Amino acid sequence: MDKNVVRFMEQIKKALGDNLKSFIVYGSGATGEVYKYSDYNTLMVMGAIDAGTLKMITRPVDAWVKKGQPIPMIFTLDSMMASQDVFPLEFLDIKENHVMLFGTDVFKNMKISPKNLRLEIERELKSKLIRLRQSFILTGGNPGKIKRLLIRSISTFSALLKGVIRLYGKRAPARKSEIFDAAPAALKLDKDLFRLILSVKEQRADIKNSEIEGVFTRYMGEIDRMADIIDKK
Repeated sequence: MDKNVVRFMEQIKKALGDNLKSFIVYGSGATGEVYKYSDYNTLMVMGAIDAGTLKMITRPVDAWVKKGQPIPMIFTLDSMMASQDVFPLEFLDIKENHVMLFGTDVFKNMKISPKNLRLEIERELKSKLIRLRQSFILTGGNPGKIKRLLIRSISTFSALLKGVIRLYGKRAPARKSEIFDAAPAALKLDKDLFRLILSVKEQRADIKNSEIEGVFTRYMGEIDRMADIIDKK
Protein backbone atom coordinates (compact mmCIF):
# COMPACT_ATOMS: atom_id res chain seq x y z
CA MET A 1 0.00 0.00 0.00
CA ASP A 2 1.17 3.51 -0.82
CA LYS A 3 3.13 5.03 2.05
CA ASN A 4 1.13 8.28 1.85
CA VAL A 5 -2.13 6.41 2.53
CA VAL A 6 -0.56 4.56 5.46
CA ARG A 7 0.77 7.85 6.85
CA PHE A 8 -2.70 9.41 6.50
CA MET A 9 -4.25 6.47 8.37
CA GLU A 10 -1.69 6.82 11.17
CA GLN A 11 -2.48 10.53 11.50
CA ILE A 12 -6.20 9.78 11.76
CA LYS A 13 -5.56 7.00 14.26
CA LYS A 14 -3.44 9.33 16.40
CA ALA A 15 -6.11 12.05 16.30
CA LEU A 16 -9.06 9.78 17.12
CA GLY A 17 -7.53 7.16 19.38
CA ASP A 18 -10.02 4.43 20.39
CA ASN A 19 -12.84 6.20 18.56
CA LEU A 20 -11.45 4.97 15.21
CA LYS A 21 -12.90 1.50 14.63
CA SER A 22 -11.96 0.89 10.97
CA PHE A 23 -9.89 2.52 8.24
CA ILE A 24 -10.45 1.14 4.74
CA VAL A 25 -8.98 1.81 1.30
CA TYR A 26 -11.18 0.95 -1.68
CA GLY A 27 -11.34 1.56 -5.41
CA SER A 28 -8.32 1.48 -7.74
CA GLY A 29 -5.97 1.93 -4.78
CA ALA A 30 -7.20 -1.39 -3.39
CA THR A 31 -7.00 -3.29 -6.68
CA GLY A 32 -3.54 -2.02 -7.58
CA GLU A 33 -4.74 -0.07 -10.63
CA VAL A 34 -3.08 3.26 -9.95
CA TYR A 35 -2.84 5.56 -12.96
CA LYS A 36 -1.73 9.14 -13.46
CA TYR A 37 -5.31 10.27 -12.83
CA SER A 38 -6.05 7.83 -9.98
CA ASP A 39 -6.71 8.66 -6.37
CA TYR A 40 -7.09 6.77 -3.11
CA ASN A 41 -10.62 6.37 -1.78
CA THR A 42 -10.81 5.94 1.97
CA LEU A 43 -13.54 5.14 4.47
CA MET A 44 -13.51 5.58 8.25
CA VAL A 45 -15.81 3.98 10.79
CA MET A 46 -15.97 5.71 14.17
CA GLY A 47 -17.58 4.85 17.47
CA ALA A 48 -19.19 8.28 17.70
CA ILE A 49 -19.29 11.37 15.50
CA ASP A 50 -19.93 14.94 16.61
CA ALA A 51 -18.52 18.37 15.78
CA GLY A 52 -15.65 17.87 18.20
CA THR A 53 -14.73 14.53 16.63
CA LEU A 54 -14.69 16.00 13.13
CA LYS A 55 -12.59 18.92 14.34
CA MET A 56 -9.96 16.46 15.60
CA ILE A 57 -9.27 15.22 12.07
CA THR A 58 -9.49 18.57 10.28
CA ARG A 59 -5.75 19.05 9.89
CA PRO A 60 -4.83 15.62 8.42
CA VAL A 61 -7.92 15.53 6.19
CA ASP A 62 -7.26 19.04 4.91
CA ALA A 63 -3.66 18.12 4.06
CA TRP A 64 -4.87 14.92 2.35
CA VAL A 65 -7.38 16.77 0.18
CA LYS A 66 -4.81 19.42 -0.76
CA LYS A 67 -2.73 16.59 -2.25
CA GLY A 68 -5.59 15.98 -4.68
CA GLN A 69 -7.12 13.06 -2.78
CA PRO A 70 -10.88 12.68 -2.19
CA ILE A 71 -12.26 13.46 1.24
CA PRO A 72 -12.94 10.22 3.17
CA MET A 73 -16.40 8.76 3.70
CA ILE A 74 -17.19 8.76 7.41
CA PHE A 75 -19.75 6.59 9.23
CA THR A 76 -20.55 5.22 12.62
CA LEU A 77 -21.07 1.46 12.53
CA ASP A 78 -24.82 1.85 13.17
CA SER A 79 -25.27 4.45 10.43
CA MET A 80 -23.35 2.26 7.98
CA MET A 81 -25.47 -0.80 8.67
CA ALA A 82 -28.61 1.33 8.30
CA SER A 83 -27.40 2.63 4.90
CA GLN A 84 -27.13 -0.66 3.04
CA ASP A 85 -30.41 0.03 1.24
CA VAL A 86 -29.24 3.53 0.25
CA PHE A 87 -25.73 2.71 -0.99
CA PRO A 88 -25.94 -0.90 -2.26
CA LEU A 89 -23.80 -0.23 -5.34
CA GLU A 90 -20.99 1.46 -3.42
CA PHE A 91 -21.05 -0.94 -0.48
CA LEU A 92 -21.06 -4.05 -2.66
CA ASP A 93 -18.08 -2.77 -4.63
CA ILE A 94 -16.20 -1.95 -1.43
CA LYS A 95 -17.16 -5.32 0.06
CA GLU A 96 -15.56 -7.17 -2.86
CA ASN A 97 -12.53 -4.90 -3.31
CA HIS A 98 -11.01 -3.24 -0.27
CA VAL A 99 -7.92 -3.21 1.90
CA MET A 100 -8.16 -3.00 5.67
CA LEU A 101 -5.48 -0.70 7.06
CA PHE A 102 -6.89 -0.70 10.57
CA GLY A 103 -9.62 -2.23 12.69
CA THR A 104 -12.63 -4.44 12.06
CA ASP A 105 -13.76 -5.46 8.57
CA VAL A 106 -17.31 -4.07 8.69
CA PHE A 107 -18.09 -5.30 5.16
CA LYS A 108 -17.34 -8.99 5.74
CA ASN A 109 -20.88 -10.07 6.65
CA MET A 110 -22.82 -7.32 4.86
CA LYS A 111 -25.84 -8.45 2.78
CA ILE A 112 -27.00 -6.38 -0.21
CA SER A 113 -30.53 -6.55 -1.69
CA PRO A 114 -30.64 -7.05 -5.51
CA LYS A 115 -33.78 -4.88 -5.65
CA ASN A 116 -32.01 -1.98 -3.99
CA LEU A 117 -29.00 -2.55 -6.23
CA ARG A 118 -31.07 -2.34 -9.43
CA LEU A 119 -32.75 0.88 -8.32
CA GLU A 120 -29.48 2.59 -7.50
CA ILE A 121 -27.79 1.49 -10.72
CA GLU A 122 -30.64 2.89 -12.79
CA ARG A 123 -30.66 6.16 -10.85
CA GLU A 124 -26.88 6.56 -11.05
CA LEU A 125 -26.69 5.75 -14.76
CA LYS A 126 -29.35 8.34 -15.57
CA SER A 127 -28.03 11.04 -13.24
CA LYS A 128 -24.42 10.57 -14.37
CA LEU A 129 -25.54 10.69 -18.00
CA ILE A 130 -27.22 14.04 -17.33
CA ARG A 131 -24.03 15.32 -15.72
CA LEU A 132 -21.96 14.01 -18.64
CA ARG A 133 -24.08 16.00 -21.08
CA GLN A 134 -23.84 19.11 -18.93
CA SER A 135 -20.08 18.75 -18.65
CA PHE A 136 -19.75 18.40 -22.41
CA ILE A 137 -21.47 21.77 -22.88
CA LEU A 138 -18.88 23.37 -20.61
CA THR A 139 -16.04 22.00 -22.78
CA GLY A 140 -17.14 24.32 -25.57
CA GLY A 141 -16.27 21.52 -27.98
CA ASN A 142 -12.56 21.76 -27.14
CA PRO A 143 -11.01 18.34 -28.00
CA GLY A 144 -8.58 18.41 -25.07
CA LYS A 145 -11.35 19.17 -22.59
CA ILE A 146 -13.58 16.46 -24.08
CA LYS A 147 -10.74 13.96 -23.74
CA ARG A 148 -10.25 14.90 -20.08
CA LEU A 149 -13.99 14.48 -19.54
CA LEU A 150 -13.85 10.97 -20.99
CA ILE A 151 -10.83 10.13 -18.82
CA ARG A 152 -12.49 11.43 -15.65
CA SER A 153 -15.77 9.64 -16.30
CA ILE A 154 -14.58 6.18 -17.35
CA SER A 155 -13.92 5.06 -13.77
CA THR A 156 -17.45 6.07 -12.74
CA PHE A 157 -19.09 4.14 -15.55
CA SER A 158 -16.78 1.17 -15.03
CA ALA A 159 -18.00 1.03 -11.42
CA LEU A 160 -21.62 1.17 -12.59
CA LEU A 161 -20.95 -1.60 -15.09
CA LYS A 162 -19.55 -3.72 -12.26
CA GLY A 163 -22.87 -3.21 -10.49
CA VAL A 164 -24.72 -4.34 -13.62
CA ILE A 165 -22.58 -7.48 -13.80
CA ARG A 166 -23.45 -8.28 -10.18
CA LEU A 167 -27.12 -7.57 -10.87
CA TYR A 168 -27.00 -10.33 -13.49
CA GLY A 169 -25.72 -12.74 -10.85
CA LYS A 170 -22.03 -12.75 -11.74
CA ARG A 171 -18.97 -11.74 -9.77
CA ALA A 172 -17.46 -8.58 -11.20
CA PRO A 173 -13.73 -8.48 -11.98
CA ALA A 174 -11.71 -6.19 -9.71
CA ARG A 175 -9.68 -4.66 -12.53
CA LYS A 176 -11.22 -2.17 -14.95
CA SER A 177 -9.39 -3.80 -17.86
CA GLU A 178 -11.42 -6.99 -17.32
CA ILE A 179 -14.83 -5.43 -16.58
CA PHE A 180 -15.86 -4.79 -20.18
CA ASP A 181 -15.28 -8.40 -21.28
CA ALA A 182 -17.45 -9.56 -18.37
CA ALA A 183 -20.41 -7.37 -19.38
CA PRO A 184 -23.66 -9.37 -19.70
CA ALA A 185 -24.56 -10.31 -23.26
CA ALA A 186 -27.93 -8.60 -22.83
CA LEU A 187 -26.19 -5.21 -22.83
CA LYS A 188 -24.59 -5.74 -26.26
CA LEU A 189 -21.89 -3.39 -25.01
CA ASP A 190 -19.51 -1.70 -27.42
CA LYS A 191 -16.52 -3.13 -25.57
CA ASP A 192 -13.94 -1.69 -27.94
CA LEU A 193 -15.19 1.82 -27.20
CA PHE A 194 -14.81 1.45 -23.44
CA ARG A 195 -11.42 -0.26 -23.85
CA LEU A 196 -10.25 2.68 -25.96
CA ILE A 197 -11.20 5.27 -23.35
CA LEU A 198 -9.57 3.22 -20.60
CA SER A 199 -6.43 2.91 -22.72
CA VAL A 200 -6.33 6.70 -23.07
CA LYS A 201 -6.64 7.02 -19.29
CA GLU A 202 -3.76 4.57 -18.89
CA GLN A 203 -1.77 6.51 -21.52
CA ARG A 204 -1.53 3.45 -23.77
CA ALA A 205 -3.52 5.04 -26.60
CA ASP A 206 -4.83 8.37 -27.82
CA ILE A 207 -7.80 9.73 -29.75
CA LYS A 208 -7.36 12.12 -32.67
CA ASN A 209 -8.92 15.55 -32.23
CA SER A 210 -10.96 14.96 -35.39
CA GLU A 211 -12.48 11.81 -33.84
CA ILE A 212 -13.09 12.92 -30.27
CA GLU A 213 -16.69 14.15 -30.73
CA GLY A 214 -17.65 10.92 -32.48
CA VAL A 215 -16.19 8.88 -29.62
CA PHE A 216 -18.07 10.99 -27.09
CA THR A 217 -21.34 10.60 -29.00
CA ARG A 218 -20.96 6.80 -29.07
CA TYR A 219 -20.08 6.84 -25.35
CA MET A 220 -23.23 8.77 -24.43
CA GLY A 221 -25.31 6.44 -26.57
CA GLU A 222 -23.94 3.33 -24.87
CA ILE A 223 -24.66 4.70 -21.40
CA ASP A 224 -28.16 5.81 -22.40
CA ARG A 225 -28.93 2.36 -23.83
CA MET A 226 -27.55 0.65 -20.73
CA ALA A 227 -29.81 2.76 -18.50
CA ASP A 228 -32.82 1.82 -20.63
CA ILE A 229 -32.02 -1.91 -20.33
CA ILE A 230 -31.69 -1.69 -16.54
CA ASP A 231 -34.94 0.30 -16.35
CA LYS A 232 -36.76 -2.60 -18.02
CA LYS A 233 -35.02 -5.40 -16.09
